[in-house]
Amino acid sequence: MARYIFITGTDTGVGKTVLAAALTRWLRASGRPAVALKPLASGDRSDARKLEAAQDGALAIDWINPWSFTEPLTPLLAARRDGCRVDAAMLLKHVKATSKKGDPVVVEGAGGLLSPLVVGADAPQLIVALQARTVIVARDRLGVINQVRLVWHALPASARRHAQVVLMPESRGDHSTPMNQALLGEYLGSERIHLCPRWSRREMGRTPEGESAGMLARLAGGLGV
Repeated sequence: MARYIFITGTDTGVGKTVLAAALTRWLRASGRPAVALKPLASGDRSDARKLEAAQDGALAIDWINPWSFTEPLTPLLAARRDGCRVDAAMLLKHVKATSKKGDPVVVEGAGGLLSPLVVGADAPQLIVALQARTVIVARDRLGVINQVRLVWHALPASARRHAQVVLMPESRGDHSTPMNQALLGEYLGSERIHLCPRWSRREMGRTPEGESAGMLARLAGGLGV
């Protein structure tokens, strides 16, 4: 069973936090007491607060987000501007100390897969060190085929074995939207591509049900959670 689930994306603002919170809620409701981390936050802690709410106070905010930086920049640069140094060993030690019982730990990255995170490692190196199962989050719009395939090929080969893709809905789709899931499936395997339902703000704050729960169950199955 997967212990660590690493949520990355094609870019910033693609819906990683929304998915991480929903997956954490669904896992906990399904009897797997998952917790979620946002180790690095830049600008504010709003994403970490959403993860805090999703796990019913299982972890304190300072544990969910141990490193918070002032400016909304990629974490490595934001840390430098604050005169702070976070390296891979520090981050990995914190993540591994989070779950001593082997329960699932959802780890949300920052920005896209290759956004500079800490001294000595970006997301691909952290994924390998944690032996994490990877979820690539992307916006379901024109250009997503190229973006997802680029991220996919930037993943370490070992991470691709169980990697999954979640397409997040746009407020208004375009001509590509009805076809993106199927076309990505031709390249990566249809069982790996998950289409997220459109969630209202109210739905984001409660345990997923119905179609949403079904999508998360398929995602979790693909991840081996």
